[in-house]
Amino acid sequence: MSTTGRDAAHTWNPLVGVRGRVTLTVLAVSAVLFSLLGTIGFVRIAEGGRNSIEDRIDEVLDDLELAVRQGSGTVDISTADGVRAVVVLASDLADQPDPEGLIVVQRPLTIGGTELVLVGRSSEARLTDSLRSLYRGLWIAVPIASLLSAAFAGLATRRALRPVGSIIDQAATIGSTHSDARVPVPDTGDEIEALATTVNEMLDRIEVGRVAQRQFTSDAAHELRTPLMALQGEVELLTAGVQSADTDVLARLGALCHRLGARIDDLVLLSTLDEARPLQRRPMSLLDITADEASAMGGAITVDGTDTEVPLDLALVARAARNLLANAQRHAGTVVHASVFAADDRLWLHVDDDGPGIDPSHRDDLFRRFSRLDEARTTDRGGSGLGLAIVASVATAHDGGVTIDRSPLGGARVSMWFPLPAV
Repeated sequence: MSTTGRDAAHTWNPLVGVRGRVTLTVLAVSAVLFSLLGTIGFVRIAEGGRNSIEDRIDEVLDDLELAVRQGSGTVDISTADGVRAVVVLASDLADQPDPEGLIVVQRPLTIGGTELVLVGRSSEARLTDSLRSLYRGLWIAVPIASLLSAAFAGLATRRALRPVGSIIDQAATIGSTHSDARVPVPDTGDEIEALATTVNEMLDRIEVGRVAQRQFTSDAAHELRTPLMALQGEVELLTAGVQSADTDVLARLGALCHRLGARIDDLVLLSTLDEARPLQRRPMSLLDITADEASAMGGAITVDGTDTEVPLDLALVARAARNLLANAQRHAGTVVHASVFAADDRLWLHVDDDGPGIDPSHRDDLFRRFSRLDEARTTDRGGSGLGLAIVASVATAHDGGVTIDRSPLGGARVSMWFPLPAV
């Protein structure tokens, strides 16, 4: 048994697999997000710092304006926090140099008809130093925050996917010798629990199919062995000279070959239906198909009903109708009646007989493969246990179904139905 899956489940690499994709995605998103937030914060702080300095300059200009209006002679104010406010003539303002590295606020003022300008200045050095420190901090904080987010995301993903590792471990042990084992279902209420439940349901279906296949193979071998051994016995008697190749012997050999061929044809047909190959459907009259099969079989078979066309595969439906009629003939007293009619969005084919009927406790088993009633288990009645199984498979392939009930004639009513096309 390969241990690749189990080894992968126990190897934690933050850059590989689901964890790796989650980690890298969170890393990329975190880097973009933190960078964006850092940029926004940087701009907001820069704007806030500049506005704060300008507000301080305005306060100093207010003091200077008050002093000028009072005629105190004050034309220049300097503060301890680096703000300087001066009074200049409006005509001389153009001659003032444009300072660099300073935040400048100007306020016009008219005193006694003289146009003045109050000019307040403060250095950007402190703000620039603060922003530079913040910028350096962002270069450190953003990568660290992104890496921490990715690391926590990886750890959280690893923890969340831990039940998947248990599922992989258990699934790796399930094989032909441990087919009844199932993967653990974590009580998480999320997709992982749904995954484990779905895997177990799939394993249940595989197990049912495996058991059915094994039973089918065993039954098929038995069904083929019986006519084959009889045929081999007849040939050995001919070879040993115990009997001569007269008409009776050749007839028995022919009958055995026919039986063997019929069994093989039935098995091939069931295998084809199991593969769910596309059907060759076209609008057909189920009444006409049934009437043609009844006519070819001969005997006292009456057919009536509604001539309604539905999409059918002619070869398959004809085979199913023939099997229904043959089954009724084997168990009927004297009367076999087939009727076709539409009801409840379905097109029904009822085949009734006046035989002994079918015990209700046996009805559910009759459509199983190789299932025969006790009185029909001997092959001289012609039943192989596949006829009604083929009917059920053909109906299912057409999205239809089969039923068994008591017939108004006193015997059994075996029915097949197909969905009517939507109008």
